[in-house]
Amino acid sequence: MNVRLIYLSGGMGNLPFEEQVEWRNKFTNCLLEKSTEKGYVFKPLFFNPPYYYSTLTKNHKSEREAMEYDLCRLRESDVVVVNFNQPNSIGTAMELMLAKELHIPVIGLNVNHLPLHPWLQECCTRLCDTMDEIISHVYDYYLN
Repeated sequence: MNVRLIYLSGGMGNLPFEEQVEWRNKFTNCLLEKSTEKGYVFKPLFFNPPYYYSTLTKNHKSEREAMEYDLCRLRESDVVVVNFNQPNSIGTAMELMLAKELHIPVIGLNVNHLPLHPWLQECCTRLCDTMDEIISHVYDYYLN
């Protein structure tokens, strides 16, 4: 599968900016590193929502502006990677439902085994328990 864009979904509200981007940057860097080690030539792009519209930066005039922008980028994505760091995030739930409706694979990360609503689970193609597992799965099934 020739993945061009990976959308990085997950809770942002009530989290410091550093926590919003930490797991996303780790995933991105580790996946690119693995790709380089394996000699994979094609490098996917990543959409990291907090770098555009964040609840902390307030560089938007309305929440609709931020929502429409994020969902537009999601529609362009080939794979969604979601961290269930905040399983009650309504924005994350909406992103997952849209991805499901568009038949975009959703790979979930639930490191702390937080209880997830069954519908969130059903939106996921696969749920992973560790960062290493999600990196390997995305590489093996969507980049390789």
